[in-house]
Amino acid sequence: MKILLCTNVFEVVENGPVKFANLLLSINEQYPQHEVRILTEDVTAPRRYVHKVSLPEWLRASPVSQFVRMGVYHREARQVRREFPFDVLVYNNALVGLWSAIRLPYCVGMINDYKNIDRKKDPYQRGVRSFKESVFRWVEREAVRRYARIIVNSDYLRGLIQEHYPWSEGKIYRLYKGVSIPQNPVPFSPVLTKPVKVLFVKTDYELGGLPVLIQAIGWLPVQVELCVIGPAEGHRQHIGDMCRSVPNLSLRYLGNQPQEAVINELRRSDLFCVPSYKEALGVANLEAMAHGIPVVSTTAGGIPEVLDHGYCGWMVAPGDPQALAQALEECITRPELRSLKRENALQHVQKFDIPTMFDNFLEILAL
Repeated sequence: MKILLCTNVFEVVENGPVKFANLLLSINEQYPQHEVRILTEDVTAPRRYVHKVSLPEWLRASPVSQFVRMGVYHREARQVRREFPFDVLVYNNALVGLWSAIRLPYCVGMINDYKNIDRKKDPYQRGVRSFKESVFRWVEREAVRRYARIIVNSDYLRGLIQEHYPWSEGKIYRLYKGVSIPQNPVPFSPVLTKPVKVLFVKTDYELGGLPVLIQAIGWLPVQVELCVIGPAEGHRQHIGDMCRSVPNLSLRYLGNQPQEAVINELRRSDLFCVPSYKEALGVANLEAMAHGIPVVSTTAGGIPEVLDHGYCGWMVAPGDPQALAQALEECITRPELRSLKRENALQHVQKFDIPTMFDNFLEILAL
């Protein structure tokens, strides 16, 4: 099977869908009977199997950029087809591929989050923002209608789409995003470091519940070093101000970091905590589990699927700092329970490994 994946972002790896796009090229080595190529605007140097889309920088930041991309990516995909007669065209962002889904016989779109479904129309909201959000909702509805198949990354998201777009039944397929499983996870230690090292990784730190985590840390009976990765440099002062009011907390603010640096920080941490208000799946939790780091999170979105409903970590309701503090304290002070959940996590995360993801992806496309 010949597959062309279109993705806006490719080299700047900040989330699960972009990690997926990068991993997908491994199919060419592991499954020689298949071939994958990438079509993207986000590539700085020539790479094998990667085709570049030229878009001016001003257009990328334009409020109509997604709609312009529909035509540009469709045109470029047809150009690629002349030298690479792909069997299936896949869009990492289903909205960008709507025009291809209308014009070509077999297109597959990926919906990776709940944002368009979650946009509630406010009768008092007026102007450009209201119009833009209405258009995005409409485009996603049309995308679900027009694509041959839609791939989502959790059962939670599949249920959400089927609830809001009833005509989607029979064409929504769940594909868990895979993570690399290290051969040597971090060895278990019954005694944690002093101060306890807690890692938080999320660009949208408010949606990720960072203020709730900071408040919860203030109720812990131990000193904590909190490492924050993801938020842009402009948020440093605000996050620093929140942390200064917590006497038992010291902050290491690293901002945006490449994936290698995130993994290095993960492996030096005692526990991982992103108490999200919303999460389609939560790949960062999977990465922590794969490296043997205990995870404390919430019951939001697809997180229970990752943590096997609490069997592999701690889950509390979103936005509850007191419950979060209790879960953190239990994780810190009960090494036997921490060890048990860690072992459960190391076993459970195997179902999210990359070969399984590839097998499932190819199976969905071949149906």
